[in-house]
Amino acid sequence: MEEPVLRIEIMDSATLSEAKALVDRVFPAQGPFERLFPWTFIGRESAFSRAVLRLAGVSELTEFWVAIDDDGTVIGTTGLYRHCKDAHEAVWLSWFCVAPESRGNGLGGRLLDFSIERARRSGADFLRLYTSDTQNEAAAQRLYEGRGLRVYQSRNRILYRLLRRELRLN
Repeated sequence: MEEPVLRIEIMDSATLSEAKALVDRVFPAQGPFERLFPWTFIGRESAFSRAVLRLAGVSELTEFWVAIDDDGTVIGTTGLYRHCKDAHEAVWLSWFCVAPESRGNGLGGRLLDFSIERARRSGADFLRLYTSDTQNEAAAQRLYEGRGLRVYQSRNRILYRLLRRELRLN
């Protein structure tokens, strides 16, 4: 199978709406802070954005990117941020997703490899992420395992287990 054309670009105000629609489709059960995340990213210098980020425990948003196919459609997203509790040692993967109709072609792996490389460049010791054991994330779990992101914490929720994964970067 031929590998699809893919560009990875910094998310900006021109790609934000399409990226947000994709994330909402892939993760329909987002919490209120997760839903505000992209808007605070674009306007991160405003007092409102800084306040929302502080409430969410985010100390710094680094960058967010979109994966764009050869038709100019956003088919994936990824981003990195620092959490207040461990900003000295880790960056966190956020908004990592691939459009359901674009899966199965290696795009998720390419996007995750890109994210891992950016995390290494950040100087952090670890790349971490929140994920779950729900059926719709099974392929993502295999991808994370294949890239060395191990589960270091698991918490039971009503309908799923919340997993924290990490990869030592150096």
